[in-house]
Amino acid sequence: MHKRRGNRDGFALPVAVFALVIIGVLVTGGFYMARQETRIGVASQNALDAFYLAERGIYNTLATWNNAAMSAPGAWNTTTVTGSGTSGTWSVTVMPMTSKLYFLQATGTVTKGGALWAGASRQVGLIARINSASLDPPAALTTIGALKFGGSSIIDGNDTDPGQWPGLCGSPNTNKPGIMIKDTTLLNFVGNRTNIQRTQLFGTSDFQQDASMTSASLTTFGDMTWTDLTLMADKHFTTAPGNPAPSPTVGATTGTCDTSVMSNWGYPLANTHPCFNYFPIIWLDNPTTLWNFTGGEGQGILLIEGDIKVTGQFQFYGPIYIKGHLETAGGGGTQHFHGGIVAANADLEQNSVLGTADIIYSSCAIERAILNNSGLTAAKPLAQRSWVDLSSVAY
Repeated sequence: MHKRRGNRDGFALPVAVFALVIIGVLVTGGFYMARQETRIGVASQNALDAFYLAERGIYNTLATWNNAAMSAPGAWNTTTVTGSGTSGTWSVTVMPMTSKLYFLQATGTVTKGGALWAGASRQVGLIARINSASLDPPAALTTIGALKFGGSSIIDGNDTDPGQWPGLCGSPNTNKPGIMIKDTTLLNFVGNRTNIQRTQLFGTSDFQQDASMTSASLTTFGDMTWTDLTLMADKHFTTAPGNPAPSPTVGATTGTCDTSVMSNWGYPLANTHPCFNYFPIIWLDNPTTLWNFTGGEGQGILLIEGDIKVTGQFQFYGPIYIKGHLETAGGGGTQHFHGGIVAANADLEQNSVLGTADIIYSSCAIERAILNNSGLTAAKPLAQRSWVDLSSVAY
């Protein structure tokens, strides 16, 4: 007799399939989570790289600051500087708010990783201020020692912008005395004093006395000293430099200003000249020398060890600091000096301003001499609250 087997449905295969499905889901989920973790990690790293690129752009711009270029667009307009790093690119938009205050907005963008990983971007902002020497003479002519004034010369403390520089200076004009002297008894008028004061001496007052002045105080410039300035000199002479002349020549309207030429002290007389925005620091370094100029033009900051004698058609735009004494004579109607002169006169020698030798106070000439010299226009972040993260700002 044959036994009949019962009909049993198998369950091993469904369980195995179900187990494979569960394992597949777990493996897929694991891969997905791992991929998400990788993407989150890469995104975080790229966001950090983009932030560092933006900061690199900011500080690279500050380190290579060219104030003439940065201020050229004018207040509330912008200029853009770009660059790159190993992981991407940066772009910095520079906006002057005043002649000394700037807002920098930098964008860092990651380009590494191809189409899948690239594209992270961060923005930062920074307010920077121009830190420079304080070069502002208290009068058109400031001196400690005796001063002889007469002839047909003019000393004018009324703040005057040079005629060739319309609209180039932002600071308001502030008139000053014609002469500031340590002791007014040392002021000697050669000729009719009343007439000279009426027709040749101008300013908030004809002259003033400041008994506190010393040679040291007149050669200290805020946080900088005479030595600090001379170490930054673009032109350094120990022997007679001759009369300055721009390179290229006076008539040039195109080309590049050749600052390597020692006789090139910029060219203030034409805003189309390539050297119009070149303002060097010039150091005449020999206390035993009488520096004699009979012609030529220059601009910048002139530092003189020893004495200076100016005749003929010599012209200079910017502040002049003289450790010895000043002598001027003649000039044929030329206004020799636009800016201000300080004759520290450590030896209390005689200063002579005679003949046709005009000294005109100009805050514009002083301002441009400072702001267009790269050594004196280091842009630095404000001491407090200068930095902001703009990555999430929408405007």
